Amino acid sequence: MREPIYSIESDGLLRLTPERKLAMVSDLYDAGIALRVAGLRLQHPDRPLAELDFEARKALRHAGT
Repeated sequence: MREPIYSIESDGLLRLTPERKLAMVSDLYDAGIALRVAGLRLQHPDRPLAELDFEARKALRHAGT
């Protein structure tokens, strides 16, 4: 489901520096990894955290393909 971007939101995004935009994308990626690890941990509570982190990163790396 896609929601429209309103002019006030797009204006705010246009004012951000490239560095800030990159930081926001990085934060969003980290949050996605954390959520995926949490989901994997529920499914596989006995697996080591490093293994779950690896699987989460692999899953997100291939999410768009």
